[in-house]
Amino acid sequence: MIAPVITGILATSLLLVLSFPRPDLGFLSFISLVPLLWVVSRLQGVRAFLAGWSAAWVWFFVSYSWVSHSISRFGDVPFPLDQAVIALLAGVHALYPGLFAVFSVPFLRQTSTWGLFFLPSLWVLLELVRAWVPAPFPWVPLGASLWKISFLRPLFPVMGVYGVSFFIVLSNVLVWKLFRRERGAAGALAAVLAVLAVLTAAGAAVTGKGSGETIRAGVVQGNIEQDVKWAEPMVDEAIRVHMKLTEMAVDQGARLIVWPETALPFVFESEPAIAASISRYVARHGIHLIFGSPAFEFIGEEVFIYNRAYHLGPDGTTEHYDKIVLVPFGEYVPFRRFLGFVDRLVPGEGDFARGTWKGPMSTRPVPSGALICFEAAFPSLARREVRDGSGILVNITNDGWFGKTWGPYQHLALASVRSAENGVPLLRAANTGISAIVDRKGRVLERIPLDTRGLIVADVETGGPSLYTRFGDWIVFVALAVITVNVSIRVFGRIAKSPIRDFLRNGK
Repeated sequence: MIAPVITGILATSLLLVLSFPRPDLGFLSFISLVPLLWVVSRLQGVRAFLAGWSAAWVWFFVSYSWVSHSISRFGDVPFPLDQAVIALLAGVHALYPGLFAVFSVPFLRQTSTWGLFFLPSLWVLLELVRAWVPAPFPWVPLGASLWKISFLRPLFPVMGVYGVSFFIVLSNVLVWKLFRRERGAAGALAAVLAVLAVLTAAGAAVTGKGSGETIRAGVVQGNIEQDVKWAEPMVDEAIRVHMKLTEMAVDQGARLIVWPETALPFVFESEPAIAASISRYVARHGIHLIFGSPAFEFIGEEVFIYNRAYHLGPDGTTEHYDKIVLVPFGEYVPFRRFLGFVDRLVPGEGDFARGTWKGPMSTRPVPSGALICFEAAFPSLARREVRDGSGILVNITNDGWFGKTWGPYQHLALASVRSAENGVPLLRAANTGISAIVDRKGRVLERIPLDTRGLIVADVETGGPSLYTRFGDWIVFVALAVITVNVSIRVFGRIAKSPIRDFLRNGK
């Protein structure tokens, strides 16, 4: 019994790993949970939990392997302690699939329709909680595995990434039941596929027409190594590299140009001569420029440091957006009261402060919504930008921390999903790659590979709010309703079979 169980657990782990970048075999996600469901259906209690936890731990440990490059190279965390950090992170996140497994057991043994929908509903709620607890890190949500499958991509503007996760899990449950030769499983699977076809057609129809506004955009990738980026001699080099590539973009007709996160490795507002020079260039050529640079402000005697995105407009406009969702252990230390000793592992001095919501930047012909670094992994942030009027999303990031790992590829996938969800294009400028221009359907039009200095320019049609932008994660409310009904049926079913039934009926 042990060998088949271990085989089933590892099979699910392998299929989930292969479903995401860099293997990127997204179609495997539709059967990825089938081996685990087979295992869990034969277990219960703690053993079922451990089966789900183990499968997810391997999946997350491999998928998060890029974290070790950052903390070992830039945080001076030696081997094998860097692997222990990943193991801990994977172990915490694996608790959620573990809960999914243990609560799935009774529903895998019944054939009711409500029971069928319980499992994907439970997965969606747990996946949503995992994105924020114990710290914000919404990496590799199951729905994002379909980011490159063109004929399924229209699902995103209808139901968002969590809705796509719902249907992937539902498909896994039906495939498992089909293998068990359960009565009605084939018909149910056919019905789900039909619903998927309808939703896909609806999504394609919704995104079929754009706003009619086209903008010629340029994305700059300076490719300045993280090891030397903050050295004082690199200040002039950073300006020279980015300005040279910007001139090339202007020559190709770009009107909106984007530089990466912290493209200028100094406090922009503390260098008035440099700021004035760049502003004059922007005004002279009639362009809009968005770039990243650190910033600070004094409030009383306290200094607040921000990870900031600036917008310089041709009419002299200067706007900024301060990053709201910070990277745990990268820009701040969560639970500092208990983890104060970890501070020495964090590059730089002190924690960054969270910014406040400012709304879209006033670029033309349409406003732009800024997302800094891994903020592109959060559906709610991108949705809010578009709902408030952004016709284009701009993601500035510095994935130089990740090196040549799977991290930059996974990050690009998540950013592309934000574009598909909201029906707007996305300009992604990454310091060392992968920079990209993504159209409003989530397709990558142009990209610059890792560790390459370069520029991409393309015409992109701006978009408008999608169904997902308007209604958000409505699938979460559906999932809550399904779980409530299921729990109610089981509770009242037990009451109906207990002495309480007689009391409720007869009062004695």
